[in-house]
Amino acid sequence: MESSSDLLQKLKLSANLSDEVVNLETLQLDLKPSNHHQQRHDYDPDEEWLSMAVENLGDDDDDEVVNPFPKMIPNQLFTGQDDLNQFTCYVFMRRFGWSEGINGETVQDERSVTLQKGKLAMEKEAQYKARVNELLDEFIKWYLSQPVSQPLLQSLRHTFKEAINKPVVRNQTVVHVMEWLRHRIGDRGAHQHIEEVYQLMLCGLTDIWSAIRNAAVSRLSHVIDGFSLSELQVFFMSLAQICQSKESTWQSIEGALMAITGILKRFQWTGKLASSSVYDVSGGTQFILKFGKQELSQLPEFLTSHMHTIVYPLLAHRQLSIRENATKAFSAFLSRCEVKEALTSFTEALTRLRHGTGVSSDQSSLPHLAVLRKDYRFLNAYEAEGLLGVCVYLIKHISPGFLLPNWPEYFSIFNLYLMHPASTVRQATSAVFKYLVAKDSNNPSMLKLVLQALCADWDMNFDLLTRDTTAKSTIYSSDLHSNGSESNPTSRSQATDAARSTAGSDMELRQQRKRHLSASGGKYCSVTSLCALEDDSTDSLFSKAWEWREGRLLAYELIVKFLIINHIHYLFPSYALPPSKFDGTVSTDDSLTPSHQSRMVIAHKPVQKSVSHGGTTLRQMMSSQGALRKTMSQDEALVEQDESNKKERSGSDHDLQETTMKVNEMKGLTRSGSDRRKRTIEERRSRTLAEGHMYNRPIPKHYSYYANSSHGNLSKKQNCIASSLLEQTRYMDKDLNKLFTVCESKQSMCVKSVISRSPLHDMNSPPQDVIALLNAIKALEKKSSGCTQLPNWLQYLDLDSMSNILCQMLLQTIGCLGDTRWELRRMGHQALPLITECIRWYDMAVLTTLWDKYFTPEATLASYGCALSLRFSIHHATKLDHFLQQPPASWKDPESCQRISLSIVDAIRGGIQRWCAVAKQLVQRPIIDKLSVVALEILMLANSFFSQLVTEMATYERIVLECFQHIFCHAYPDHSISKPPKGRDNLRAFQTPTNGCLNCCLKPASVNPYPQQVEKKLLTEIHSLIPVFIKSCQVDSAAALLPILVHHVKEYSTDEAIVRSMLDGGASIVQSLIEDSMCRPAGVKCASSIVDNIQLTFQEITLVLQDKTLEVSTIRQVLDMFLTLSHLTEGTEHLQLVFCAVSQRLELNGSTSSHFINMKKGSGEEEDSAFGSSHLAFRSNDIPASPVDDLRISDEDEDDREPPAHSQMLSESVALNASSGSSNTPRLSVSGGEREIRALTPTAAADEDDSGSDWDSWDEEEEDQTMTCSMFAEFMKKLKAQYSQVEHPGGPSPFQVELSNSRDRDRKLITSLLN
Repeated sequence: MESSSDLLQKLKLSANLSDEVVNLETLQLDLKPSNHHQQRHDYDPDEEWLSMAVENLGDDDDDEVVNPFPKMIPNQLFTGQDDLNQFTCYVFMRRFGWSEGINGETVQDERSVTLQKGKLAMEKEAQYKARVNELLDEFIKWYLSQPVSQPLLQSLRHTFKEAINKPVVRNQTVVHVMEWLRHRIGDRGAHQHIEEVYQLMLCGLTDIWSAIRNAAVSRLSHVIDGFSLSELQVFFMSLAQICQSKESTWQSIEGALMAITGILKRFQWTGKLASSSVYDVSGGTQFILKFGKQELSQLPEFLTSHMHTIVYPLLAHRQLSIRENATKAFSAFLSRCEVKEALTSFTEALTRLRHGTGVSSDQSSLPHLAVLRKDYRFLNAYEAEGLLGVCVYLIKHISPGFLLPNWPEYFSIFNLYLMHPASTVRQATSAVFKYLVAKDSNNPSMLKLVLQALCADWDMNFDLLTRDTTAKSTIYSSDLHSNGSESNPTSRSQATDAARSTAGSDMELRQQRKRHLSASGGKYCSVTSLCALEDDSTDSLFSKAWEWREGRLLAYELIVKFLIINHIHYLFPSYALPPSKFDGTVSTDDSLTPSHQSRMVIAHKPVQKSVSHGGTTLRQMMSSQGALRKTMSQDEALVEQDESNKKERSGSDHDLQETTMKVNEMKGLTRSGSDRRKRTIEERRSRTLAEGHMYNRPIPKHYSYYANSSHGNLSKKQNCIASSLLEQTRYMDKDLNKLFTVCESKQSMCVKSVISRSPLHDMNSPPQDVIALLNAIKALEKKSSGCTQLPNWLQYLDLDSMSNILCQMLLQTIGCLGDTRWELRRMGHQALPLITECIRWYDMAVLTTLWDKYFTPEATLASYGCALSLRFSIHHATKLDHFLQQPPASWKDPESCQRISLSIVDAIRGGIQRWCAVAKQLVQRPIIDKLSVVALEILMLANSFFSQLVTEMATYERIVLECFQHIFCHAYPDHSISKPPKGRDNLRAFQTPTNGCLNCCLKPASVNPYPQQVEKKLLTEIHSLIPVFIKSCQVDSAAALLPILVHHVKEYSTDEAIVRSMLDGGASIVQSLIEDSMCRPAGVKCASSIVDNIQLTFQEITLVLQDKTLEVSTIRQVLDMFLTLSHLTEGTEHLQLVFCAVSQRLELNGSTSSHFINMKKGSGEEEDSAFGSSHLAFRSNDIPASPVDDLRISDEDEDDREPPAHSQMLSESVALNASSGSSNTPRLSVSGGEREIRALTPTAAADEDDSGSDWDSWDEEEEDQTMTCSMFAEFMKKLKAQYSQVEHPGGPSPFQVELSNSRDRDRKLITSLLN
């Protein structure tokens, strides 16, 4: 055998890949055992695969790697450390470094392939490259099968350092090193050279590339399992030093924190019988920590003594990932400590949050009052966010009784950060309030305590809510005579000519809006300027800050969302699947696609959806679910049927029979389009979860995990039955006789403070809501075996009714819709649907009372907010009405669920007539704004789904269609559709506000005309309702809308949802025209108005065909519409229009010709394509699968993992199905069945689209051109066949006549398509 130096020299001096293969095979032959001395000249892949299969037969993941060269170890082959370093570096660099440095820094190696070589040479080189990789893999296996030794450790560290500019090489080196240590950490050499092991592991953990750090961390746990505690301590201290060093990069700190989290998670709680005998369980169970095979009573001292000093400084780090990993590390630490450590940490976190306020824990002053001092400075946003993250974790795991004794102080601290200037801090604080409620889901008093404290002291001005918002608005006005020029209506606006002339300026427009909002919204400022304001009430002074208000809206959103989910899971117990693994291909923001919904789940055993049972643990709950379900009475599950009346809740047989009769009556009701809807429902009966979004995804986290075990707030009867938190609150308010009252005052007012100025209760006989809080404190005493002094503030507790709290929250949210800050307007639109739905489930009487009082024909902010909430509620009632007629298969008890849904549907049915009358007046106003759009949608919903209850259905239909036409004529005044009809000189003037909270115009008129902006706003909001609304319209009225819908297909071609709705609406109109023609007596011609609209539609279709941006599927639907309409008209003038349109679309002399040339060139380019693929094959690393599976890095413990966003898509809810973080509201589309229900979500349209790939390529463009040509050829053949059936004795068909009269270019193209 040659010396090691000679071997390295030969490998370095290999002139080409073939020489390199020869040298590697020679070395392989020398290292093989004597019985394998047989050189391979011909590579047989089948033989290689069979040999590998035989070698690995029976192996599992825990077996060691088979040593391919047992004859010698690397230390013997390369006796010098430098030679070993160079060979190790060569093996990994050469094996995984093929693609490194291609961009601009091509590998300086004569053996690399260049593009000047031909196809055959490239394929040969690729074969040599594959052979080199195969041989190098043998040497890597050789390394992995060696025991841990100092020379190998040093050579691997040398390789890692040499690959400083080669991330792929470093990544693969780390993967193989960690796998090697995993199998060899038990070797004596590993413990003898443990320092070198530390350094090698730190190379991967602190790498600058995140993929390398993640690869090292994911494989760390199996390595440290072989450490002793003393070795683990040394390694931990190395990580701690990196975290605390000021010279460490943020990447190295992040890797060290992730490694610390991995170390902590190797300490696992486990149970051990206290008795020495395993058969004697009388001694109970002890919990111990296990690290590997070692058993501990608590975490080692080196962990507990350093975690605080490591984590807290990093919670203020500027890098977000470090703050997040610091929080995760501290959470992992606290979950493995005793409760005392968690309480101490919570107190320490609050002390740090209190820093700078000048208030200590032993003082009576509240920390949030420090904002009023001029010298106060808020805590750094990074540190505050990190500390609040720790508080969230601790609140989820400590007893709520610990928070109650010092509740005023704790709330004051969190209140301070809920108005922090940094938005991220306000969002983090809102999560704190959510878990304060979710922590104890059996305590209604805790819920009201949190919500009332949040909404109290909000300075509400009812004059602002009831003021006409257009009184001081700048109104844009135009008519068809002035061709869209602006005019100033003296009756509505006092704007001057100078203001109108500058309306096109974006800056001026923004200033006008700001001035208008400031005039209508009152005096508001930033939280940092509160110290300069003066007010009679210090508490209400905080509400002047917009950050204070936004923070509360953030908290409202999270709390109310939890209440809705909690409530629906109790009232609609459904079949659900066990949690599944995370599917990385599915976005957590989107609802499930139709392909997911159509899967069958019959093979899965249905399990009970998790519900709260008195705060028991999940394991205890599983054993008691059956008994609880059997004891649940239908009488107790009955919800009030009519919230408007004040009848007592009764579970008598008479009420049950009456409600059942109403449900049966609901089943018999029909509406327009119900036949088709029923047919669709029948086709879906076989699906396990027909209308639900509740399957093939993880079950939402069961919040009873955060509940304590006290039930003192419930009566004995209620305690036996599991009920939602909203239900429990309603029972408590009814027992305490706390009723809903609507404020009649027009003065500025707010909800009363939760703590009164004088004592209200005798603690010897406190009311039920105070008892609930006392029981939570007493439960803490039992657990701590101590005596806790009852807090004095409970004597002053003054909790309002939940109805009043929710009503005030709704009014506060409505008030934010017109605020000067866009943050408040955004959050107002985001929280309003959720708060409205929460009130619907709690008490519909609250909403109906507000609608009757504030939903008026005036353009007020209160009317706008009530209109929005009414629209959401009608959407919800429509969805529940569908469930009443056909219960989802996911409902375990359909009758009970129907009775629950009936309370909402009945409330909407009872008032729909009077609310539509108000909406009619709002639509008929001369001004068109956001309120008009919402009112128009209310009329469309009523006509579409509650037609039997609407007496003025024809009037509403006419108003809606006239509004569409009115807006279109002013948006496109020169269009042929906009020409005034016979008998009418012109349409009324178009007016819309350009500022204020109700304006639809976000851009200046110079960028986009105001009527077109109003039209876009209208279509964005109601486009999904158009198809189902058209089904309830008269044929002649709907026909007038057909050309407008086709026009919008082209105008809004970039918005797929609008295009789909326009096509669906057009298809509905065409279907109505066909039915009308079939029912028309023979000899009776079609109405002239319908014929005129069909001709206009033909013109619009030809314009659509010329639009190259439309998808082929859209064009195909438009062509089908053209064919159908051709049956309904007697003329043939439209044929030449379509000939010309098809010719222009295909461009015979342009893209079509080049397309045919490209088709011919396709075969000639095959060789070049093969050459390019060979080159790509050579350049690729060809890296096989990792020796171990890529391990998922667990961000947090299983108990603390949040459910994905899409897991909260509940079929019984509407607000939860809206996109999080957007102002999109639930939508309703087409008629019935699955599509109607799915369209209640904004993402439903996107889910149905199967074209959702953004990838673009020449091949796809070529394919689209081919499909386009084929589509038009098929269309022309159908059109020709259609007119061939027309009687034409002795002459050519009308199709041939019109084709012969067309232009030469058009005629040639159509003829080529027909052939």
